[in-house]
Amino acid sequence: MKLFKVAALAAIVVSASAFAGSVPQFPGHSGPNSELNIYQTGSGNSALALQADARDSTTTIRQNGSSNAADVGQGSDDSTISLSQNGFHNSSTIEQWNSKDSTIAVSQYGGGNGALVNQTASDSTVTVRQVGFGNNANAKQY
Repeated sequence: MKLFKVAALAAIVVSASAFAGSVPQFPGHSGPNSELNIYQTGSGNSALALQADARDSTTTIRQNGSSNAADVGQGSDDSTISLSQNGFHNSSTIEQWNSKDSTIAVSQYGGGNGALVNQTASDSTVTVRQVGFGNNANAKQY
């Protein structure tokens, strides 16, 4: 049933001309009780999200404004990725793999901000908050 909901959400997200998104969450690969959510308002936003072998995990992408881009991947159990981008031309690449009980929270407000986050450490948290224009963050935790 979750696959059907994700497929329906993906169809809605991809079919709207102002929104673009991809939500692969494969049966047998995404764990039970996992969620993958993409919310976009504005124009020209794009999101690519992959959640595989992630049991009891959540990935949420929220983009408001224009021309924001997100590329998010998660394969960690009992873990969370939360991305919020508000403004224009913000971009994020977030990867969380092979860990457990970990959290990544990225929020960007303004324009032209960029975040690159990679985490494989268990029981860990990465938080990135950027406000303004032209900020860049690169966080890696192994």
